[in-house]
Amino acid sequence: RLLVVRAFRPEKLIECITEFIAYEMGREYIEQTPLNLHTIFPETTRATPLVFVLASGADPMSTIIRFATEKAYLERMHAISLGQGQGPLAAQLIKDACANGDWVVLQNCHLAKSWMPKLQKIVETLNSSDETHRDFRLWLTSMPAKYFPVPVLQASIKITFEPPKGMRANLKGTWSSISEQQWQRCSKPYEWRKLLCGITFFHAVVQERRKFGPLGWNIRYEFNNTDLEMSMETLRMFLDEQPEIPWDALLYVTGQINYGGRVTDDWDRRNLMVMLRRYYCREIIVD
Repeated sequence: RLLVVRAFRPEKLIECITEFIAYEMGREYIEQTPLNLHTIFPETTRATPLVFVLASGADPMSTIIRFATEKAYLERMHAISLGQGQGPLAAQLIKDACANGDWVVLQNCHLAKSWMPKLQKIVETLNSSDETHRDFRLWLTSMPAKYFPVPVLQASIKITFEPPKGMRANLKGTWSSISEQQWQRCSKPYEWRKLLCGITFFHAVVQERRKFGPLGWNIRYEFNNTDLEMSMETLRMFLDEQPEIPWDALLYVTGQINYGGRVTDDWDRRNLMVMLRRYYCREIIVD
């Protein structure tokens, strides 16, 4: 059957293979488990970087910040986005952090091709140097690139970070990243939980529509967790500061700014606002 699909509908082959694996081996082999840094971090050392291999639309920075906050290390974590002229600054940041035991996050390593040999030398000296603090950690994020140093990959723990596929995986990943403190942090707990579930469903829908091509969005937009986290913070702020829920302000800030800031097509923007009104409405807080 797969051979017939490959011959007549090659664009459906990957989807059919996924279903075949689920049928023969179980759905746990096709579902992406939420990233849990608490289980990965104990395997790291001062000489073992963590490399996040990114996919389009994925941004692990919010996950790293949340983990650093839970470890009470946020103030000692230093992040820099690599690019033109940022290499010397990153090198100095690593040097200082090695002495102090801080964490350094180098984002978008694929944008600093000329600096990759220097990064390789730095990583190779981490293990041999006695001056490196034992609490020092190096975090790297990069899109797949042929010029990324192989010795760095060999010496590191590699984590593939990509948007979850499917509504169920998307919602599981989002809800697992929301801590108990976040569920309890609003002065209107009932409305907060109802609307929080609504915005997570909305986020999953706008991401999943991308796999339908032009039927989902006229232009493919890279919605990511940053949009969701900003919308969650906006929602909490409005609920805490306003005696009544400001529906119009919530719709405008979330739909036109947080998510709509990425949307360039008028019909896509209209579609996004229509979907958002299904989740940000008075009916959602009524059982």
